[in-house]
Amino acid sequence: MSFIVSLLNWCSQHILPVLWGVVALGVVVLLHEFGHFIVAKLRGIRVEVFSIGFPPKIWGFTRGGTEYRISLLFVGGYVKLAGMEFEEGADPRSVKDGFYASGVGTKLAVCACGPLMNLLSAFVIYSFLYFAGLPVPANMERTVIGSVLENSPAEKAGLIPGDRVLSVNGTRVDRWEEVTKSIVYSTTPAVDLEFERRGERLVKRIVPESDNKLKLKLIGIMPSDFVSVEVLKDSVAEASGVKSGDFVIGANGETIYSGEQLVKIIKSHEGKKVRLALLRKGESVTATVVPRHNTKLGFPAIGIVVSPVMLMSDLEANGLVVYLHRDPFTWIARNVSEMYSTLKGLAMRAVSPRGLAGPIGIIQIMSYSMKAGLMQFLYVMAFISVNLAVINMLPIPVLDGGHIVTALVEWVRRRPLSVKTMTVVQNIFMAILVALMVLVLANDVLRNWGESISHIIRGSTAGTPTPAAEKKP
Repeated sequence: MSFIVSLLNWCSQHILPVLWGVVALGVVVLLHEFGHFIVAKLRGIRVEVFSIGFPPKIWGFTRGGTEYRISLLFVGGYVKLAGMEFEEGADPRSVKDGFYASGVGTKLAVCACGPLMNLLSAFVIYSFLYFAGLPVPANMERTVIGSVLENSPAEKAGLIPGDRVLSVNGTRVDRWEEVTKSIVYSTTPAVDLEFERRGERLVKRIVPESDNKLKLKLIGIMPSDFVSVEVLKDSVAEASGVKSGDFVIGANGETIYSGEQLVKIIKSHEGKKVRLALLRKGESVTATVVPRHNTKLGFPAIGIVVSPVMLMSDLEANGLVVYLHRDPFTWIARNVSEMYSTLKGLAMRAVSPRGLAGPIGIIQIMSYSMKAGLMQFLYVMAFISVNLAVINMLPIPVLDGGHIVTALVEWVRRRPLSVKTMTVVQNIFMAILVALMVLVLANDVLRNWGESISHIIRGSTAGTPTPAAEKKP
């Protein structure tokens, strides 16, 4: 019985959030396709197929000239409009009730209503979050540095925990997300970081380094963190009154910004008193501990483990959450601006394509947000919905924006583009789109299983020395 309970708990923690992520991505894509579908129907364009999910087909029926399907792979769906595919020797404009045989106004409406449906659904979600409030960890609404990575550009520049970042390259930053994105999207070799330390304003010019995994520009700083601890049985911490779930906010009068900082203080005070300032269910508590040498660890300890994951409910219970009440227009404008910055960064090679997420990455993000809570899940769903709208409105053939541009060009020319031109253009950009899809899917695979794949490859060629292997001591 205990095995079944453990299995159910494991499934609820790991499998269920992933399934919710798949469903959420499917709903976002399906809403987009429904926008095309409903306008096409209203404007008299024949819809050949409306599918919930992607093949293989599970079940379906035909009504009003449209085949409605339910397919196995529920990561969205698709709509197939009559007279929309150019092939060598075939002109879809000859299909009277098809897409390309319709007027320019109808084409614009059909193409635009997919992205508009995504924006509308995002607006509805953001409106709900505006009234309900989006809970966000308070440390992410600040720009205080919690830790500086060893040998990083930031450490070499002299930054320390507790410094508060004020601006990056002259642009003011108020949230940690803005700090990160200002560095990642920077198009200059170095960034000018203005920060405050004990009331004094300082500026450092720092040259970012590239992250090996995502190829993103980083300087090696992390935000201030909330340090929640688990207490080991029969330990110094337990005897001193520290309890599991407590948040350590200070040690010997020093503000704690990260778990690493707390560990360093404990290691450096063997046999000496360390007065801990704690938060316990919203109340301030103190405890005095004396670190003792731990033979198993090889250094002084008090018997606590820093919790790697904190629930939003625990943060809320201790007043460590800020509720954002931003209007939906601000949210959508912010999302569009972020997408523009990403595309600009890609175009100027300030951002590597290796940082792009594909379907697997998006599902993972949604599943993580589901673990964080319903509000975070809804926010990510709205965010991805806006991103989908922006991407589809790019003026690239085979995307909605490309169809809109084509319709406008033909309207200005007063005559359609040739079948050969349309066929060549669509084939070229379809190949590019497929290549991009393969790229982002490969990013997902390498990001999650790259090391395992590397180990397998190395294991299969263990007899062949490599330069990297020869350099190892």
